[in-house]
Amino acid sequence: NRVNFIFEHMYGLLNLGFWGYVAVTFVWMQVTLVCVTLYFHRDQAHRACDLHPAVRHLCRFWLWMNTGASTRSWVAVHRKHHANCEREGDPHSPRIYGLKTVLLEGAELYRGSARDPEAIDKYAKGTPNDWLENNLYHHPTRSYFGIWAMIVADIVLFGLPGIIMIAFQLG
Repeated sequence: NRVNFIFEHMYGLLNLGFWGYVAVTFVWMQVTLVCVTLYFHRDQAHRACDLHPAVRHLCRFWLWMNTGASTRSWVAVHRKHHANCEREGDPHSPRIYGLKTVLLEGAELYRGSARDPEAIDKYAKGTPNDWLENNLYHHPTRSYFGIWAMIVADIVLFGLPGIIMIAFQLG
């Protein structure tokens, strides 16, 4: 019956134990941090390393699913930050906005700066400009599709614990 079906699937298709959910959440958060550090920051923003194209694509996809950020916008905001560090024009300067604002509303500051087409044009040179970036990852009406897909996948795979996992992944 339906009640049994709901209770059997309350913990998702994978039906992990408590520590399984903790481990998956921890690993996914670490993968996101590695992708931001290696791909967005080192490979794209500063050209300090040269990742294999397959690794680049996996990072782009993972970050779009887990953060909603496109390569073009993240790199533009980061380079704008370096160009205007701690002065007017810095998109997330504690000196300009205050430490509390940067710590608690940093994502909002990032999104605001990422909406500036002039900043994107000026600071995102050399970032991917292919069909995926233009029609999915950086598209104004589809940029959150990845996050929604991740939310659905988390709930299907992990059930109710997936909701808590989502909070940690997006937090």
